Formats: sequence, structure tokens, C-alpha cells
Amino acid sequence: MTGDRPEVIEPGSLALVAVALLCGSFLNSFVGFGFALITVPLMAVAVGPSEAVVLSAVYGLLSNGAVAIQHRRDSDGPVVRRLVFGSVPGMALGLLVLITVPPAPLQIAISATVLLSVAVLARGWVIVDPRPGVDVAAGFVSGVLNTSVGVSGPPVIMDLHGRSLGKGPFRATLVVFFASTGLVAITLFVAAGRLDTTLLLASVLALPAWPIGSVLGGWAHRSFSEERFRTLVLWMLVLTALLTLAAATGLIGGK
Repeated sequence: MTGDRPEVIEPGSLALVAVALLCGSFLNSFVGFGFALITVPLMAVAVGPSEAVVLSAVYGLLSNGAVAIQHRRDSDGPVVRRLVFGSVPGMALGLLVLITVPPAPLQIAISATVLLSVAVLARGWVIVDPRPGVDVAAGFVSGVLNTSVGVSGPPVIMDLHGRSLGKGPFRATLVVFFASTGLVAITLFVAAGRLDTTLLLASVLALPAWPIGSVLGGWAHRSFSEERFRTLVLWMLVLTALLTLAAATGLIGGK
């Protein structure tokens, strides 16, 4: 066990984990982003920030791994390798942050990272004409964020958008990178004793919410305009981040 985490996660907390997973898989299928941006803050309220980072990594590997296997040939291999190369030392540093930073500051950091990520997505910021070294640097920053606050997408998204990749190669490169780094992150969490039987049981019990959200998101993607709901999704992510911030500062109840 880590810290003073209970042997069994309470039903109410487990239900919130399932809701977070459903929302995350829905957004991932509907608009192609937002999984960690919504799962980590909500799970942080349910089970604590460090546990939320680990749980989101487990679910993220399942979600991205399936897509990565299917579309790996469409990815930009050299870019993926440079990103992963940079991310590995970053993840080691991020894990140190996760282990040493107290829960409340970590929860505040999660909120701040989500808000910054929403700004990146809303403004469409990119890295203009990225060089190979920029890939490594983006991977490093992403790695630090991955194992510390669980939200690792913005640096890589900015890097890949600067390459003007087509929609297919962009998504494939992104999910192959996330799947690769997700495997490394979980290995680090296991080695550090952060992924124990309590979290594994919680991940299994909440897992049915994942395909439900994915199916609903796929239906919404076929039935509604993605752009029509993009702004609504971004505002929802802002509210989620503010919810986490309120929990961290004691304005609402949290773990």
C-alpha cells in the first residue's frame, strides 16, 4: 500500500472513478481528445491525486494500445522514437515529483495543467517548423507531466501540429507515442510500488464504464458536428479543473 490509502475504495469513490472513465472514453471517441484531461481531475477527487495519475495511466494504456496496434503503420516512426527517447528521463523525474509532492499541491498542479492544456487546445498553439531536437524536448516535458500530473498531451500536440501531419498520421503518431510511454509509465509505477492491489481492483471494477463511454462517443461522433460541441467540451474541462482545485483547497470534500 502507499501512504494511508484504505484497503478498499469506498463505493461512492469507485462510482466517481467509473463516471470519470465513462466521460473520458466518451470524449476520446467523440472529439479525439480529453481522456486524461477529465479522468485525472475527477479521479483525484475520488481517490486522491497520485492514485488518479496511476489509474488514468492504466486506462489510458488500454484505450491507446488498442488504437495504436490498429493504426501503427500510419504513424511517423522517427518522430515517435525521438519523442519516446526524450520522454523516458522525463517520466523518471515526474515519478519523483509524484512521490515527494504532498497531495494538495499535486492536486493544484493537476488543475493548473488541465487549464493550460485547455488554453493550448482552444488557441491552437503550435511549435513552428519543429526540428528533431524539439521532438526530444517535447517528449521530455510530456514525460515529466505524464508521471507527475497524468496530463501529458499538450507538448506533443503542439509539436505534431507544427509538422502539418494529415489527420490520420497525426492521430496514429499520437496514440503510438501514448501507448509506448504508457507502458513505460506503468512499469515505473509498479517498480515504485504505486500500483497495488487496491488500485488494480478499482480499475477492474470500474472498467465496464469504458466501452459504454466509447460506444456513446462513437455514436455522438457519427450523429453530431464535432466542431459544434468543441467549445462546450473545453468549458466542461475548465469546470472539471476548477472542481479539482476546489477539492485541493478544501472548498469541497476530497480525499
